[in-house]
Amino acid sequence: MTYNAKAQRVVLFGLFLLFILLLTLNEDTWMLYVLVPGAIVILLTIFVNFKLKILDSFLTFQICIFSLPLYNRTVSSEQISNMKFKRVGWARKCVVVKNKKAFNFRITNFSPDSLYKDLIDFANKYDVPIYKTKEYTILEK
Repeated sequence: MTYNAKAQRVVLFGLFLLFILLLTLNEDTWMLYVLVPGAIVILLTIFVNFKLKILDSFLTFQICIFSLPLYNRTVSSEQISNMKFKRVGWARKCVVVKNKKAFNFRITNFSPDSLYKDLIDFANKYDVPIYKTKEYTILEK
């Protein structure tokens, strides 16, 4: 199954507007070298999407801008050293998938919420160690 997440667009859009405001009020030309690339990077990050696919014994994590993949990592259950379930923010869940050789991925803000149950089922099926923090168990109730 495929799960999707998007970047925190409200915060990024506010930051983009702040950069545009600073560009219009700017009198120094050297600030243009900082503000213009910064505004472009922030504008591009507004359109970043994250995808996670759970297939048989594989997890595929993908970062896309618009629909172009920037980063794509497929990890088998043997390559996963453990999964750490924890709480981020006030009432959001997060999973850190720790890999033996590749980068770890952090799974948060994905929808639908059945992702966390599916990851637990995936870990139990393929004998991947699970660690749950005390704060995460409070959210499970």
